[in-house]
Amino acid sequence: MDLAALDRLLFRDVYDAPLPRIPAELVTHVATRGGVWLVTGILLAVLGTGRHRRTGLALCAGLVAHVLLIETLLKEAVARERPYLALGLELRDTFLREESFSFPSGHSAASFLAAWVLGATYPRLRKPLLALAALVAVSRVHLGAHWPSDVAAGAFAGLALGVVLVRLFRLGTPPAAADAAAPPPAPLPL
Repeated sequence: MDLAALDRLLFRDVYDAPLPRIPAELVTHVATRGGVWLVTGILLAVLGTGRHRRTGLALCAGLVAHVLLIETLLKEAVARERPYLALGLELRDTFLREESFSFPSGHSAASFLAAWVLGATYPRLRKPLLALAALVAVSRVHLGAHWPSDVAAGAFAGLALGVVLVRLFRLGTPPAAADAAAPPPAPLPL
């Protein structure tokens, strides 16, 4: 089975799945036009200090890079038709009519980028944020806006950009480095 056939098969499985439509639309709009990620980045950059401000600046810079690289250059270069158009299906999103190209998913890229950048500063939030990013990705397929390979590529691009931003803005500390930098435990009083 070639990639296009696998993409169509997986698309139909997710598109036809009996998932509630309204929650899928709400989840997908977390990342529409940067959505909550942009608001979070701006609030952290303006109101935060130290690592919180750096996190906000990294998130805002990442979302700008995402728009330039993914939403503008890559989508136009690949020019892949959206599945609802290619298959003559309904776009199940009552709020937004998708008119740009399909590959890669900008919603997925922005969500995984935000999850990685925010998760570097707030490690306890990393897994829930990655889970939310995954829900955004699945919702894009379920609503008919993207092929599964679109959201996979978007997730990869968002994570890659997030990794670069975490290093550039020196966010988070790898566990091994944190352990090495920690002072030795105080001796027990005898």
